Amino acid sequence: METKICKHCKEQIAKDAKRCPKCGGKQGLSGCIIALLIVVGIVILLGGCTVACTGSLISGVDKAVKEVNDSYKDKNGKTTFKVGETFENSYEKITLLEVDTNFKGYSEYNKPASGKKYVMAKFEVEATKQDNDELYVSALSFNAFADGVSVEQEYYMSDKYNDISATLTYGKKSVGYIFYEVPTNTQKITIDYNADFWTDGTKIEFVVQE
Repeated sequence: METKICKHCKEQIAKDAKRCPKCGGKQGLSGCIIALLIVVGIVILLGGCTVACTGSLISGVDKAVKEVNDSYKDKNGKTTFKVGETFENSYEKITLLEVDTNFKGYSEYNKPASGKKYVMAKFEVEATKQDNDELYVSALSFNAFADGVSVEQEYYMSDKYNDISATLTYGKKSVGYIFYEVPTNTQKITIDYNADFWTDGTKIEFVVQE
């Protein structure tokens, strides 16, 4: 299998991968960068373009960049979601199906550390853009916080609790579980998901425990 180096974490990945299976980073150019390259090319070709013409081109690029950024945001303008609610943009639908804030299904060999407990979140992800080649879903794209402090993801291996990570084509879904280890006295637990690796403004939040 031909490979390439991930531009973010520098790991070896499949040459045709759109996202890195290690860090979840996109491998192609972002819509913003593509739009800027296009306008640079146009300006070079139209070297004699007037200031007004250039301004019009820049305005067009700004509009294109905004459209790209908006395509990653929730269609209903929401940024916070609870159990049973669905985040949907132009590429994917993500639903937090179920949570267990005091998961007990571990074995004696996989217990949480002293003063800690396991939290389980079950998600469903669906690829919704028909002309998109593929959607790569990674558990690493979901980052949990206990009372605002980042917590570690627990890699719980079980046939019953399968991982969410998958490569999806249009109309296909992945249903899986993600586990985190948090302090037992945690009051609020949230999981952040960034729909677009390049833009922090597309980050959303799933509320696991309030």
